[in-house]
Amino acid sequence: MGCSTTNTSQTYKPSTFNVSSSKRTVPTKSTTTYPGSEKQRLSSTTQSPDTPLGVTVDNTDITSTTLAMATPTPSTSLERPLETEGTSAPLTSVTPPLNDDTSMIKIAVLVPQRTIKKYAITSVNSVIAYLLYKNYYFDLNVFNSGDEQETSIRKALEEIKAGGYHYIIAPVTQEGANIIALNETQTPVFIPTLHASSLAHFGENIIFGGIDYDQQIALLAQKANSRVGSFEDGSSLSYQLNGLVKKHTQNLFYEKRVENSKANFRQMFKGNSSLNNTSLFLNTPLVTSSLIASQLRANSLHPHVLLSTQINYKPLLLTLTQYEDRDQMFIANSIQRAPAGLEESNSLFGHEIVYDWVNYSTSIGIDYLCYDFFKEKPNAFLKSLF
Repeated sequence: MGCSTTNTSQTYKPSTFNVSSSKRTVPTKSTTTYPGSEKQRLSSTTQSPDTPLGVTVDNTDITSTTLAMATPTPSTSLERPLETEGTSAPLTSVTPPLNDDTSMIKIAVLVPQRTIKKYAITSVNSVIAYLLYKNYYFDLNVFNSGDEQETSIRKALEEIKAGGYHYIIAPVTQEGANIIALNETQTPVFIPTLHASSLAHFGENIIFGGIDYDQQIALLAQKANSRVGSFEDGSSLSYQLNGLVKKHTQNLFYEKRVENSKANFRQMFKGNSSLNNTSLFLNTPLVTSSLIASQLRANSLHPHVLLSTQINYKPLLLTLTQYEDRDQMFIANSIQRAPAGLEESNSLFGHEIVYDWVNYSTSIGIDYLCYDFFKEKPNAFLKSLF
């Protein structure tokens, strides 16, 4: 049967976003000149809010300056008109700009770089990739708060307000989101890293794009039998997932912490026949989950099913495991297919939105905000969520 994907997107509820956010009239006239883009000394990273795998930030030099202020560019798709005999027609672009400099959208991206690591870069790139894909005039500015201390976040919010930005995209943790919710009650803020259930109190201007892990665990629990076990790595996310497993299953008889991929799996599994015919939740990062799956088989243990949330929805899983390791593995997934042009636009920046939840969520967020600003009809990408 191989690695199966349980796709929750078909039943994904609008509650992921606070769609009751009030609409407001925003300035449509900009007299800002076009200074162009300043080069940023950025490098790739690995740590992410959801998983310890990825890329690392070597440099924390993102500054609060204009990252991009751009005019529409011709579509990258070129078409050749019909040619008459003996005539060679030039390649021409057929896509006109979708707005002009009298209706330029101004977006601030608030990033606590030392906290969110690689997403300080990729979230910004996801926003730019979408705006270029849509061929908009836009003014995009990055405000690096450095950390999520209240003074740092408040200073960034004051700078954003002074700049007259229409919208804020803030890939932050729960700590940063709480500070934003307390200090910004007017400007729409999209938070791609958290689900609405993460905050107890927030205004109608706060919109969330994070995974509904409660829904994913509930769906996975339908595949489990009456004997349930779980693996976690001690992180706050795995602690949260373990709590949801207990909420949605009745007999969690086995819990094991595996703090890293260098654990002694042979000692852990050899002769542990209690794991046979058990539904095991892998609330661990990709490499650790892959090792658990392979070592179970290597020690002649045969669980009923292996279950995991979005944290292990990566193609690398197929490389790190053999077919027999994942024969009864189910992974919940909330990522839907984006337009091919948007995927290509993101690939130009060296990252993707097909398997990376935060980048995907950021793309949905900017789509939602542009719909609010330009009052367009939602495209198929946006309508798939609501």
